[in-house]
Amino acid sequence: MSEGSRPDDLHDRVFPVREDMAYQLKVWRFERVGWYALVLLVILTLLGLFSHGPLSSRDLHSSDGRLSVEYERFHRSGSTNPMLVRLKGQPNALLEVELGGDWLEGFDVQAVQPQPTRSASAGQGLKFWVQTDAQGEASLYLSLLSEGLGTYHSRIAMPGGAAVTFDQFIFP
Repeated sequence: MSEGSRPDDLHDRVFPVREDMAYQLKVWRFERVGWYALVLLVILTLLGLFSHGPLSSRDLHSSDGRLSVEYERFHRSGSTNPMLVRLKGQPNALLEVELGGDWLEGFDVQAVQPQPTRSASAGQGLKFWVQTDAQGEASLYLSLLSEGLGTYHSRIAMPGGAAVTFDQFIFP
């Protein structure tokens, strides 16, 4: 028999050290489960469970296609993440978009590009007016600083019904 498969390998020993092999087998099993859990956590982290990645990145569109938003679903407190809002309307027109919900309680808007033509507060949210190009498209890039903890519900809407709602989660 090979050295690793002797029948007495799993029996309790007294010499040179007292051993409890039943307990040792439980410890080894627990260590294996811990290693599997750690590998799973690393894989989920690489996929974006805690920030950027396929599990976190989302692209939503309104039912009429006039509004879309690209955002990160998972954030870490203190991190900065982008949000891109795309609008469609008449060529060279001024479009209004309202960012509402409780997202301003968990996020601080660090930058807005391009600078909107006009902006105003709207209840718990913000309203922006942006100019469309010759194809009737406009984009609004927001840089958001995560400052809260937990889940925040957001709603982005245009007058006339185009709207998207989504949730974002901020980890400590």
